[in-house]
Amino acid sequence: MVIRGLRVRLLRHAWVLLIALLLPVIAPRLPVGASATQPTAQVLNAVIEGTPAQASPPAGPALTVIAPAGATVASLAASYDRNAAAITWANDLLPGSAPQAGNAVLLPPGPGALVEVQAGELPSQFALDLGIAPSVLLAYNMLQANVPLAAGTYLQVPLDSAPQGALNSAAFVPEAAGVPEVPPEATNGDSFPYGECTYYVATLRSISWSGNADEWWVNAQPYRPEGDVPVAGAIAVFDYAPDGHVGYVESVNADGSFVVSEMNYSGWGHVDQRTISPGDPNVVGFIY
Repeated sequence: MVIRGLRVRLLRHAWVLLIALLLPVIAPRLPVGASATQPTAQVLNAVIEGTPAQASPPAGPALTVIAPAGATVASLAASYDRNAAAITWANDLLPGSAPQAGNAVLLPPGPGALVEVQAGELPSQFALDLGIAPSVLLAYNMLQANVPLAAGTYLQVPLDSAPQGALNSAAFVPEAAGVPEVPPEATNGDSFPYGECTYYVATLRSISWSGNADEWWVNAQPYRPEGDVPVAGAIAVFDYAPDGHVGYVESVNADGSFVVSEMNYSGWGHVDQRTISPGDPNVVGFIY
């Protein structure tokens, strides 16, 4: 315990020095229009199970660049041969937003994964518990100080060293700083009968498959990543008799419970919201 405590203190003392020295600020290259190649949603392993697949080798050390006028995440990723999703998460850029001209933008070395933090946990302790150096954590997150972290938020780590249960950052976008959600998309509610739970979810998500709610978990597999981690914007699949049930995840609470909106749970055509407890046995999983 004495040695562990000493290690934590040394990490904390080193944090400010690392922030100052680790990431050089370099002159920006001209933005280019080509988008960095990203895997499509349906082939992603959204939740890391077991040992993650080996990620691409890092393009180089982490860089901090000054965003030129007109720069986008895609243009910076292409210019510096970096991963667009990792850049988005490193800088907490919301969907559709772009770096502001003149602002510093962190470019991580490679693709990332998201790991949930504990309430009040320090970044130095987070790194220690995962067995990674603070410099690695700083290469994937724009952290300003070694201060306590909020429950229900995530930090990004290298994809190839992510623990089981981590989220592939390429499958999600920030809803708020450090909080993942499924990327917004066009919808097709008219594909399902009005009044049913499937109809309601299809008004909020684009559904590429058919079938009753009890068939969605299997039918969605060729089109969407699936997992057991609740994320805002995901489709929650339940095994309620006789035909199953689906709902839309509105938000996730710090204690692991989540709020769903749904139709035809309390009555045909009626929309309500419920809070689902962590580990509810009726939850089959989540379609992202």
